[in-house]
Amino acid sequence: MGLSISSIVLDLKYSNSNYVRIIINDFLITPIQYLASTPSTFFTKFVEEKRTIEKLELQIENLQKQNTAMKINLQRIDVLENEVSRLRSIKKKADVSLKNIKIAQITQMDVIPNKKSVQINIGSDYNTQIGQTVMGVKGLLGQVVEVNVYTSKVLLITDTDSNVPAKIARTGQQVIIKGRSQDDMLEIPFLPNDSEIESGDLLVTSGQAKRFIPSLKIGRVVDVIRNEGERFSEVVIQPLEDINNISEVILSSEEE
Repeated sequence: MGLSISSIVLDLKYSNSNYVRIIINDFLITPIQYLASTPSTFFTKFVEEKRTIEKLELQIENLQKQNTAMKINLQRIDVLENEVSRLRSIKKKADVSLKNIKIAQITQMDVIPNKKSVQINIGSDYNTQIGQTVMGVKGLLGQVVEVNVYTSKVLLITDTDSNVPAKIARTGQQVIIKGRSQDDMLEIPFLPNDSEIESGDLLVTSGQAKRFIPSLKIGRVVDVIRNEGERFSEVVIQPLEDINNISEVILSSEEE
């Protein structure tokens, strides 16, 4: 206050007192203001730096998590690459198998006593062979089990003695599909209760044992019954092909 009053008096009496004010401001007032604001500035910067450090630590933690996730994903990519290679191999085999298809007419139903079967109008005259895959336009039907000169007999997958190596398309789990004795449905015997299967799942041929062409559609799961206290589930499958509503079948040879 004294400096302020003195400055006013000097301004009134001396015109060149402005230089004195500048000197006082630069060498006395400014240092005092700086010293007065230093604790507040220091505290503010300290708080900001602390927040910055915490933010950087959080970012580092997130980056470490992302790095770990990327490493896991790289492992999954390796697995997927192997799966893609396997599927390409299956597709290549299937493409070769489907080069020489033959169309045949169904001439008779239930030609094998007590078996779900049909007779078709081609035999050894068309180079038909036992074990050939028989399908419709929607999916698998069965397999040639007897060949004559002009006719052949086909055991359908709905027969109880039919065993089709298959897999669940969604999970890749390998299973065996059998026919049911009481109807034209299919089932998976001895499937553990903890297996990942649900209604709507698609079943396709796996190509195991080279009994059927791989990757052919078979049917869809319509019911899964998990009985408490039992080791295995009851799985009912609806075939994609209805043998009662078709008159022609397709045979595919594995010969190139």
